[in-house]
Amino acid sequence: MQLNGAGFDSGLQSEINITPLVDVVLVLLIIFMVVVPLLLQGYDADIPARPPTRRPRKPRSCRPS
Repeated sequence: MQLNGAGFDSGLQSEINITPLVDVVLVLLIIFMVVVPLLLQGYDADIPARPPTRRPRKPRSCRPS
């Protein structure tokens, strides 16, 4: 922060350092430029086939007659 003028009545002047902001924006731009074509093109994945499983039988209820 810096003081405006010679007196204290003029107040403080604060400036935002935009260099880190520009760096972050450029990095995000590069990330999006790499990721978007991959999402549009897609890629193949080898997923192993799952062996068929048998369903458990329902338990029979015994009722007294």
